[in-house]
Amino acid sequence: MPEAAAARARIPGMSVAQRSIVILVAALVIGAVVVVVALSLGRDGTATGSGDPTRSASASSTATEAATDTPTASPDASAPTDDETLAILTEIEEQIEAIRGLEPADIGAPDLITRDELRVELEQIFDEEYPQEERDRDNLALRAFGLLEPDQDVAELQLSLLGDGVLGFYDDTDRRMVVVTDAGLDAIAKLTYAHEYTHALQDAAFGLDSLETDAVGEDDRGLARTALIEGDANTTMLAWAFGGHLTQAEILSLQDMPLPDTSGIPSWMVAQLDFPYTIGQAWVLDLAGGNMQAPDFTEVNAAYLEPPSSTEQVIDVDAYRAREEPIPVELPDLAAALGAGWEEVDTSPVGEATIGIILEFFGVPFDDAGLAADGWGGDRATVVTGPGGDFALAWRLAWDAPADAGEFVAAYEIALGALDFPASVRQLPGGDVLVVHASTEAIHDATVGAAGG
Repeated sequence: MPEAAAARARIPGMSVAQRSIVILVAALVIGAVVVVVALSLGRDGTATGSGDPTRSASASSTATEAATDTPTASPDASAPTDDETLAILTEIEEQIEAIRGLEPADIGAPDLITRDELRVELEQIFDEEYPQEERDRDNLALRAFGLLEPDQDVAELQLSLLGDGVLGFYDDTDRRMVVVTDAGLDAIAKLTYAHEYTHALQDAAFGLDSLETDAVGEDDRGLARTALIEGDANTTMLAWAFGGHLTQAEILSLQDMPLPDTSGIPSWMVAQLDFPYTIGQAWVLDLAGGNMQAPDFTEVNAAYLEPPSSTEQVIDVDAYRAREEPIPVELPDLAAALGAGWEEVDTSPVGEATIGIILEFFGVPFDDAGLAADGWGGDRATVVTGPGGDFALAWRLAWDAPADAGEFVAAYEIALGALDFPASVRQLPGGDVLVVHASTEAIHDATVGAAGG
């Protein structure tokens, strides 16, 4: 499922270029963190705690806008030489190793490249890892959800999200760090390197591939595990920043970053990008004892061996500690039920985090969207396409209690008004909820029947 750089967006049908931008792109790191920094600073610019770990409308809105880009620093006469840059980055590596308590990553010296070289490399990676066939299927699925307009292309939107703000990345395939040298080593660049080098330490210690963040049919689980990876890197980065490695002036300067222009980018895409960095950071910090300046990573390290299985467990740390597992939800073979010429595009759980994001995108007020997603027990959505461009979506959701199901139904009835094709939501006798989208009324009715509605 495609994700706008580093965020592992997980709406079914988006099986994306996670390999390309998963832990790769640091452009989107700092913007999301600006909000955390702003929430964490007292009037005198010193850290006061962990920031607000709850889902706040104002904080999320700011992070959503900021998470998509970072301004490029202008080189000046005092810019360090390559040797001086390497010395500074080596010092940051040693400081991060001490904070994180992990052995050094054997990745060699970082590659120092120009912004133009980086842009070319990222676009090549994106093209190689996200073939046209995948993009086409993702576009079909996203349009069935009502999340893309007919003239929008998910790949083009993702590339727009990359923008010109990339400062560097960790390549977990070739085990290498890449740094943009003409961006300058300002506070943002140093923070980025602290974040990305944490990924190198994670990979060396735990093997990030073992988390299977891009497993087919496990979209919500993948987003949750990405929140572990990115939340850990953000927590480490902030501990580094507030541990005396950035000056007070440098920390305060982060609050003055201009918000980028994300016009034309669907808000759900930016919100999913934000989730692992902000909610993931709050979750990891909770596991680490809540002290931003001196986190205890014992429980975080254990989480790599027993990672979260749903975004519910990230939103609610108690659900993780209690190992509250998602309720298995199955759907019949929708393509077979609809007949010849029908093909399954994707099937996967959507999950609590993305449900809230979808509802808000469709016009449900922020707080109401969060409440409607709360009480999620498990779900599965299947998207199929048929002859002549027809489509159908069947989405069955299980809830902790009938009242939770009713709240979701009420919220989704609002969302139906944003859709320009036949769609319905209904609470089933057993307590589950069924959502159906389709290209025609006849296909809608057939899908309801096939999905047990």
